[in-house]
Amino acid sequence: MVDNSHAPDNFDQQSAVVFPDVITVSEHDALVAHVEPLLKRRRYEKGHWDSVILQYKEVELAEEASAVNDVFERIRKELEPYKRMEAPWLPCHAIDLRKDGELNEHVDSVRFSGDLVAGLSLLSSSIMRLKPDASTNPDESVKGHVDLYLPSRSLYVLSGVSRYSYTHELLPGRSLFKGNAVDRDRRISIIFRDAKVG
Repeated sequence: MVDNSHAPDNFDQQSAVVFPDVITVSEHDALVAHVEPLLKRRRYEKGHWDSVILQYKEVELAEEASAVNDVFERIRKELEPYKRMEAPWLPCHAIDLRKDGELNEHVDSVRFSGDLVAGLSLLSSSIMRLKPDASTNPDESVKGHVDLYLPSRSLYVLSGVSRYSYTHELLPGRSLFKGNAVDRDRRISIIFRDAKVG
């Protein structure tokens, strides 16, 4: 699930992990059925203010008593070891990326969210690429990348250096993971983040 064969020497392998099959097929289908009506009310945005994401829809998911939130709570419990214990959870949000959409390299804003960024992949498989962030790795000798294979129903977790010192992006169209082709189609991700503390 993680290809670190091209990773820089300073990469912490524990900072980027992928868990396959964290939800069942029926839970996947229930989540898609839950977010689809919310996403249908929005149109695909041609771009974000920082040009990181193109051809996408995004919606915050309200916390309410439902089977869907039971899944969210179970995932949050599994994520607890990756976050500061005192940090509360931010509301989940769903991102719908069109087949031709782009999620370009970036580091998630540190102004609002904390030490953890995690995503539950729905619908299409994809490949996420991590690369040293030039602003935190000014040494030109720090080169390379790490690829994460994100099949549908998997959960990726970025913390530590992967959260703060590496950019992440989704590779477009057909890309290779360890020599195997992965065709990215329309993709929905449910994003889990903790709040900034201090």
